[in-house]
Amino acid sequence: MAAVDFTGGQLLHGDIDHPLDALTRQAATDYIQLRYSRWPHTRNPHLFLSSRTAHSRTPVTIGWMQPLLKDLPVTAQRLRVDGILEEAAVTGADPQHLCAVFNITPDTGLRFTRTFHPAPLSDRDQENTPVVRRVDVSAVQGFGSTCD
Repeated sequence: MAAVDFTGGQLLHGDIDHPLDALTRQAATDYIQLRYSRWPHTRNPHLFLSSRTAHSRTPVTIGWMQPLLKDLPVTAQRLRVDGILEEAAVTGADPQHLCAVFNITPDTGLRFTRTFHPAPLSDRDQENTPVVRRVDVSAVQGFGSTCD
């Protein structure tokens, strides 16, 4: 893959430059070798291929991924969410960047960035939020309530 620099141990994508840990680097190397030995002339841009997708430009399905993950305490969806959150953390939580890299909608990109930059309360939310006021006790000393 053009986005993986195996000699330098980096994942490269546009302006992104992530170092790969030893385990990830070895797994990527092994998988890329398998991919190229099975489908040396594929034009599919996706990392993972199957016998169905190698001759097209479509990604593998979740159904293809599930057997690979069956003995692990994780789902394909959880891996995707973790990847998006990691990317947001590393790149300063830019929603446009997340949309471009993960092919997600702007609303979804904003939802992920709110983890790092919570949205300020809107005027309506501020109206419905109870206001806690601090009372200066020294200003009210000497005033008591009397009941007749």
